[in-house]
Amino acid sequence: MAAHLPHLYADSAENVEVQETSFSVDLLGRYVCNTWEEALTNPAFDAVIIGSGMYGAYCADKLYRNGESCKLRVLVLEAGSFLLPEHVQNLPNIPLRSPAPLDTFLDTGQPRNLVWGLPWRSNEPFNGAAYCVGGKSLFWGGWCPRLTEADLAEWPAEVTRYLQATYPILERQTGVTETTDFIQGPLYEALLARTAAVLGEVPALTAVEPPPLAVQGNDPASGFFVFNKYSSAALLVSAIRDAVEESGNDDTKRRLFLVPKAHVTRLTAREGAVREIEVYVQGRRHLLPIAPECSVVLAAGSIESTRLALESLPTASVEAQERMGRNLMIHLRTNTTVRIRRSALETAGMPLPEQLQTAALLVRGFTPEGQFHIQITAASDPGCISDALLFRMVPDIDQVDRLLAAQKTDWVSLTLRGCAETKGDRKTPKGDPAGRWIDLSALERDEFGMRRAFVRLAISPAEEHLWDAMDRASIALAQKLANDDRKAIEYIYAGAPHEEPPALGTGRDGLGTTYHEAGTLWMGEDPAASITDVYGRFHHVANAYCADQALFPTVGSSNPVLTGLTLARRVAEKIAQ
Repeated sequence: MAAHLPHLYADSAENVEVQETSFSVDLLGRYVCNTWEEALTNPAFDAVIIGSGMYGAYCADKLYRNGESCKLRVLVLEAGSFLLPEHVQNLPNIPLRSPAPLDTFLDTGQPRNLVWGLPWRSNEPFNGAAYCVGGKSLFWGGWCPRLTEADLAEWPAEVTRYLQATYPILERQTGVTETTDFIQGPLYEALLARTAAVLGEVPALTAVEPPPLAVQGNDPASGFFVFNKYSSAALLVSAIRDAVEESGNDDTKRRLFLVPKAHVTRLTAREGAVREIEVYVQGRRHLLPIAPECSVVLAAGSIESTRLALESLPTASVEAQERMGRNLMIHLRTNTTVRIRRSALETAGMPLPEQLQTAALLVRGFTPEGQFHIQITAASDPGCISDALLFRMVPDIDQVDRLLAAQKTDWVSLTLRGCAETKGDRKTPKGDPAGRWIDLSALERDEFGMRRAFVRLAISPAEEHLWDAMDRASIALAQKLANDDRKAIEYIYAGAPHEEPPALGTGRDGLGTTYHEAGTLWMGEDPAASITDVYGRFHHVANAYCADQALFPTVGSSNPVLTGLTLARRVAEKIAQ
């Protein structure tokens, strides 16, 4: 990039300076973010949120909206920069995605793919975390199923009731409610009917459902634009702009601020409450005083929220008795790709048209070792990429026609992505080399002199058996969809089609690659058996909350976002009271 000093423009309406880089005018960043000095013109905040990712941004929006009557003031501290105002897939063909997994001890400290960092260390490779406003909500896949009743059996009853009552609100927000406004057509209908017909022939499979995808294809009401693929960044941007208008452009009266490049290193807790936040802004150390009535919300993701809690909040006097960091849960994932002759999916009186579009389904399964589900995507793609046209912004209608015209092969490509649960362990002390847990590293400190988090990942024999059962079920389902006709199915692996199915374990994702880490600050009613209460507040710390996946007592096999957003809403409602 060309190196030169940015030009500055003063906008007469709001009296702010907008920087011009070599290629663009940074209007969005300037009209959404604030400097530390601007935000602290009136430091009497009622809530400080650490992290503006999937859950922090949503929590901030709800705190601002719910706190209107009492003029509640919110500060959001984001370690990264402002990157995009919405999901990357809502923009036309932007080459921005998460990086490949990396051995965490090979991390150079430099961001990968512009904003991705690896602040922790682990025995398994990780993709890292997106250091930017919106966090992973700019990149996530969009599958958004509910936790099942079995998943919620170990949750506090009050929280379970809240989730079941509030899920519909978040499903409307994310676009899950109307499943056929985004995925529809003959291929979807044929695949749904065929899967339902053969479901009972695969013993481990229990149900087939429409795809709970976080995309809204139709307008929510007449005259409104559609939401497209969900990102929490859009909510935060909207709330900030409303806060500016509400204040009459007076920072001393504004109720919502976002400060980027503000890296929180630790909290200081005294006399049962957080009293101070240490934060490095643009590399300079600041101490933010916190009044006892000001709520501090950790929303930096399970790993970093747990690191902050371990570094900052009261811990057990005997290290082996410390519970924060136990109960770590992840998901076990496998990608199985096949192609099936379209004639196998056709039924009498319902031939498939020559030109097919993308289809998707969710299939649930159960074994004595646990639950799993299979996310199925399908397309008549000559390159055997079933989601080649899924989640794409194509603003040119001629290009749309060309892409759809290519969907005319005799084969339908399917990807069956299995996702299985793991069970948390709350009893075994951290440090067990066979366990799963998060702790502070004894070997390495970060650029701010703080102990890094260390994430230990492993699976039990029962979880290994569940993973095997899920993979077998995926292959069996694909074979049933092909009518058990060996000539009607090919398995895609090692870069080529094969007649024989892959060996068990082929196509598995690494344990550190799912972004679904959860459970290490789990909720509960009993302070002696949980870390946070039924509102996400830390037991024994009056003004400290968590609002991300670390709160989960159990994780099931469901992707965590719908439940995580619902809990963030609950935290915001409690604080706003």
